[in-house]
Amino acid sequence: MPGTGGGGRRAREVALNLGAALGVLCIAATVASVVLGVTPLVFRSGSMSPAIDTGSLALARQIPAGDVREGDIITVDGPGGTPVTHRVVSVDMRGDGSARVRLKGDANTVLDPMPYAITETKRVITHVPYLGYAVSWASSTAMVFAAGVLAGVLLAVAFRPGRGTTSNESTAEDTTEDTSRTEEPSNV
Repeated sequence: MPGTGGGGRRAREVALNLGAALGVLCIAATVASVVLGVTPLVFRSGSMSPAIDTGSLALARQIPAGDVREGDIITVDGPGGTPVTHRVVSVDMRGDGSARVRLKGDANTVLDPMPYAITETKRVITHVPYLGYAVSWASSTAMVFAAGVLAGVLLAVAFRPGRGTTSNESTAEDTTEDTSRTEEPSNV
């Protein structure tokens, strides 16, 4: 309908629905992560290629050291606390439930320089190629700021005053006649 603002209303509804869908997706991913006990990992190097390429997003689950097996891909704290995700080459279980593991990246020609002592670790359960790039981009400072601004704009659009009326619509106040006073004819 020309002149009724239908195009603007449609665009507003699409924007609000898209914002709501993205919000639900974020909440669902967070709940699933907590309930299923999984942690997302973004692969920033090619040390695990060709099994897991740079830019892949992996999901890992926390497990005790006793559940680690040769061939598993696990994440440990490396030098300086930097996470290292490589394949287990050997496991040396200790009597106290801890283990010393030797790791090697699939693309590396040598083992990691030192064994890692663990009591628990994260084991990769699945991965999706290239999705890590999108996750890294979406979690950057600029994108988090932009998402906050977008959320504010969507809230302003959703709750702005006068929402739902257009310039061609009239309100009940505009069309009601005042019949409480009637004029008497004058006899002059």
